[in-house]
Amino acid sequence: MISDIDCMRLAMPSGRHEPQRDPGLKRKAWLAVFLGSTLFWVVVALLVWKYWG
Repeated sequence: MISDIDCMRLAMPSGRHEPQRDPGLKRKAWLAVFLGSTLFWVVVALLVWKYWG
């Protein structure tokens, strides 16, 4: 049977093993945030122009 310590060791891995990440993932995420923000503000500007222009 698995002891409590072994169970914790399996549930919480030590800091020696860093998770593998796609190197371009951070850049893609920031690009998506930037494009989403740009699209939002373009829509807001068009609505303002339509109603107050």
